[in-house]
Amino acid sequence: MKLTILSAFALAAAACSAKASGPPDIVVDRTACSHCTMLVSEVAYAAAYEAQGAGARVFDDIGCMLEAMRREGLHSGGSGLRIWFRDAGDGNWIEEGSAVFVLSSEIRTPMGGGIVAYRDGARAGQVAAKHQGRVIRTVPDLMTMKGEQ
Repeated sequence: MKLTILSAFALAAAACSAKASGPPDIVVDRTACSHCTMLVSEVAYAAAYEAQGAGARVFDDIGCMLEAMRREGLHSGGSGLRIWFRDAGDGNWIEEGSAVFVLSSEIRTPMGGGIVAYRDGARAGQVAAKHQGRVIRTVPDLMTMKGEQ
């Protein structure tokens, strides 16, 4: 009986301490970019991914994340890769499939990537028009467009 109670407490404690699968936490000016090692100071430009069997990686700029994906041979939708972006409007995390991107040399991001993400496609269109940018709807298209610059 005592062993069963102790086992139940141990399982409950483990469940409470386990982090649910999802985007990593970012501590402003404490969390370093996995690509350039700069501290993440402006979360509106942050991105993250988690490859199957590996821990999540955080980036201070979507451009840093794209470069890291290229170097590691990672592709959107492949090998259990999960990608998240911060919504430039409200700062909340967006899953890859719900993100719409704006690419513009007029948008100043921490490492000069010039890319922001939005959940709302209409808002992305407004920002693109304001900054003479392009609306891009998928990560593969974003990697192609960014590679052409």
